[in-house]
Amino acid sequence: MNTPTQTRHALGPLPVRWLALVGLLLLASCGRQQAATSGEHAEGQADEHASGAERGPHGGRVFEGDGVRLELQIFEQDVPPEYRAYLTDLKGQPLDPRGATLSVALDRFAGRRDSLLFGDQSDHLRSVSSVEEPHSFRARIHLDREGRRQTWSYEQEEGRVELSAEAVAAGGIETATAGARRIEVRIETPGEIRLNADRVVQVRPRFAGVIQRLPRQLGDRVRAGQLLAVVHSNESLADYEIVAPLAGTIVARGAALGEAVSHESVLFTLADLSSVWADFALYPQLATRVRTGQQVTIRAEGASPQQIEGRVRYVGPLLEQDTRISYGRVVLANPDGRWAPGLFVTAAITVETVPAALAVPELAIVRTSRGPAVFRADGSTFELQPVETGRTDGEWTEILTGLAAGDRFVTRNAFLLKAELGKSEATHDH
Repeated sequence: MNTPTQTRHALGPLPVRWLALVGLLLLASCGRQQAATSGEHAEGQADEHASGAERGPHGGRVFEGDGVRLELQIFEQDVPPEYRAYLTDLKGQPLDPRGATLSVALDRFAGRRDSLLFGDQSDHLRSVSSVEEPHSFRARIHLDREGRRQTWSYEQEEGRVELSAEAVAAGGIETATAGARRIEVRIETPGEIRLNADRVVQVRPRFAGVIQRLPRQLGDRVRAGQLLAVVHSNESLADYEIVAPLAGTIVARGAALGEAVSHESVLFTLADLSSVWADFALYPQLATRVRTGQQVTIRAEGASPQQIEGRVRYVGPLLEQDTRISYGRVVLANPDGRWAPGLFVTAAITVETVPAALAVPELAIVRTSRGPAVFRADGSTFELQPVETGRTDGEWTEILTGLAAGDRFVTRNAFLLKAELGKSEATHDH
């Protein structure tokens, strides 16, 4: 199983690091190269900038040469992005696309390359495969028609940030190599900490009588054999002692000084809180997926969040009549008493562990208006890459499309790069 290998940069003190990063990002913004478009003709090559590129009636880029005009458009209305090409003569009269062969090679970020072939439609040529996001590349166009070849090229960039090595280090931006990982599929359900009934005893008098002494109070921790009460027996007319049968905490006291008691009276409830139960709800749709032995993370939120790992010890076989809910149980070690009975918790149960051909840390994924994405990395240059995500365990997320094994990507502080792109995120130049 491949695991991402980390590349770390030294971090300075937080205030200095952030101030330095802001300044470096501003410098990077001012000096960033603008996307350029160029047209390469049979007789030579001429440059045209993206902002001034000629557009055709379909909104695509226009290229001319040897009596032919080609309009190339990325079309993505209700379909995955695809190239569509329209051929006319220099006067705008349509030419039959069936007499032409068109291909486009896309040189992408970090040395990747896509090659797209075209098939003819009734009035245009259409790429037989989609133009994957991001639409940031150098495109090389080859048109063969009537025994002659026309070649053009253009460039466009989107979602790209170039920083200095100092800015990368100041921002604590880290990268890793994409690879396989096992994903733990989890389900979450509410629960509550309860007394471990196997370690709870009710203390009763041996003989009926009157309580003479009660040296222990509610909440006291006692040792095994320690005195709990003194009772004056009605039978022997003598006092006898009641001692703790085990070490624990007095969680209930049902007696008062001078009270007459019988052998049925519960004087104390004593619990060993070094072990507690975490009972969690199992709704009908979850019950069939939870089994004994599965790993569970018990988590408590609030002012002092905490969590602990355990295993499912028990799964209720029946649904309660009124609520239609069953329950599961985890036995937790509680030597320091942090897991107090009555505490509400969340149980995250690992119901399946599956291999993912490609997974990234959840922190690597940024949310954009167009969906989830990660930043590819090539040295200190980064490009926003849309991805399709799959299963997740909250820490690692499966990537279905958008990355390949061996790709470098940003694992930490990707939000800084997103902020740099924020002012131009809506731009999607085709």
